[in-house]
Amino acid sequence: MQEILGHARVTTTERYTHVAGLQVKDASERIGTAVWGDDD
Repeated sequence: MQEILGHARVTTTERYTHVAGLQVKDASERIGTAVWGDDD
């Protein structure tokens, strides 16, 4: 991944994958709420 993105340091790649992971989690929670309703 680091090489494909052209990052000199793996820490840069890790930063982006961490952010992407948070976005995926947020999106999945929103979709789950839209489909199944709010569990609160």
